[in-house]
Amino acid sequence: MCPELPQGAVVKSCRGHGASNWNRTARLDFEIDDQLHSYFLKILTGPKGRAMVHGEYESMRLIHESVPKFSPMPLAWGSCTDPTQHFILFTYHELSQGLPPIPQFVNAVAQLHTVKRNPSGKFGFHITTYNGTLAQDNTWCDTWEEFYVKGMERILELEEDARGPSSELRKISAPFLSKVIPRLLRPLETQGRKIDPVLIHGDLWIGNVSAQAGSCDPLMFDASAFWGHNEYELSTMRPLNNEWARECMESYHALVPKSEPIEDWDARNSLYAIRTYAHDSALYPDEPKFRKKLTEEMQNLVAQFAEDHNEARG
Repeated sequence: MCPELPQGAVVKSCRGHGASNWNRTARLDFEIDDQLHSYFLKILTGPKGRAMVHGEYESMRLIHESVPKFSPMPLAWGSCTDPTQHFILFTYHELSQGLPPIPQFVNAVAQLHTVKRNPSGKFGFHITTYNGTLAQDNTWCDTWEEFYVKGMERILELEEDARGPSSELRKISAPFLSKVIPRLLRPLETQGRKIDPVLIHGDLWIGNVSAQAGSCDPLMFDASAFWGHNEYELSTMRPLNNEWARECMESYHALVPKSEPIEDWDARNSLYAIRTYAHDSALYPDEPKFRKKLTEEMQNLVAQFAEDHNEARG
């Protein structure tokens, strides 16, 4: 790792900083020409580690290019001297306690979604990214519906691998994938409507955003990026079911209007949140509440929309 530091750098300390379920994190202090500098270091161990840091590096690289004020700059990634350990290095930022103010936060998210479009017009990402330890299916797709179906198929497989089969989930998965998703997402791209694939953080829950000390500007990190529908981003706030989350979504859509058909917005938001529930269920298989919530939410949408999936709303 040391070759990734600036020439002439002398490491003064490397101590634990922050917390993570999947990796070790540290503040790396070094000196150049009698000036003290700091980087933020993450170390991942195991067979997935190298792919995980690569995916995060590419995610954060594109996000930083889009909104440099609101994200740390990824500096380097690779494997350590111990080939089972892998690292990613960022610029260091002092953070304050708590969440950033809602106006600044939603403005940053809106900027991320409006400054850059995927020029190819496709949905997906150029490498595999990871939500926690879960590899995402980022296969390039021509439509958002196709991309979302593939992603949900992958995460439902990973959820079953982690927990074992569920007769309830298996029963509702087929109509969920073949009827509910087309019913709610196909109208976004038919009857003259179109979605521009924008850069999505991909895991923007409250654990992956903080306020920067001094300015209260938000800082987004731990991304699992892809090019997708902008409305997906804040669906990770829906499980909070509190005033802060609701105000975030309302304030965001004051800046970026809801997609047509607007009357489907809440159901689409629920659909997108189901991917979060599935991630949680796969990542924490010893917690019964996550599979219970996943099953209930899928059942609700199947009951509402499975029978009218062929309808196209104008």
